[in-house]
Amino acid sequence: MKIISSLAALILATALNSHASVITQTVDFGTINSSQQFYFNQFNTSLGNLTNVTLDWTVNSSINSFTLTNKNTGTVTLKSLSFTASVQGFVPSVGDAGDQVLSGFSNGSKTNINQTLAKDASYSTTNVLLSPTIYQTDSYVSGDANFNSFKGTGQVPLYLSSAFGATVTATGAGSNPTWLTSMTGSTTGNLVVTYTYDAAPPPVAPVPEPPAVILGFGGILGMAGIAFLRRSKQPAEEQAAA
Repeated sequence: MKIISSLAALILATALNSHASVITQTVDFGTINSSQQFYFNQFNTSLGNLTNVTLDWTVNSSINSFTLTNKNTGTVTLKSLSFTASVQGFVPSVGDAGDQVLSGFSNGSKTNINQTLAKDASYSTTNVLLSPTIYQTDSYVSGDANFNSFKGTGQVPLYLSSAFGATVTATGAGSNPTWLTSMTGSTTGNLVVTYTYDAAPPPVAPVPEPPAVILGFGGILGMAGIAFLRRSKQPAEEQAAA
């Protein structure tokens, strides 16, 4: 019964240690003005069997500064400005040569400006927040393309790029006004990488085989018998001496 109980305990312990586990890591993008290369750690397969990889993206964009100069021959009235940001993420990829995973757009505007600009006069603005925040989740399972690229003891390359644009609405001199503009934008956010895996069971001490248990028990009985015979022999010798 003790042997059966030990085997049952071993099976139960193995089952309990085979449950799914997770490892997460976060790639902070900081502030990106155009594009940047990042890396995150692969999943070490010595920990167990990787079953799922999830990429959770959060990206915000804004226009840091914008300056427009009227290069027409006459005066114009600036009505509004429209801004766009296009963000792309590539994984696994050094540069934009790999698989494009993320693709998102954000927009923003300055309306009711109604500012008159003579020739070579300028208009500037700063800190225009673009929306919406880009949220995207991508998931990989065994058999999917690039699934194995997340396994190993090295790193997975990630490339993020952003491009900014502006559209000017104005009235006045010339039906096709020309402008000289200066614009900087920035992208912030992060990528959360989640590895889901079946944890490898910890090493378990081997259960003694039945013959070994029997031999061990027999040895204990033998030593107990010898000790009993010694104790029985001593009173007899003491009586004979008396």
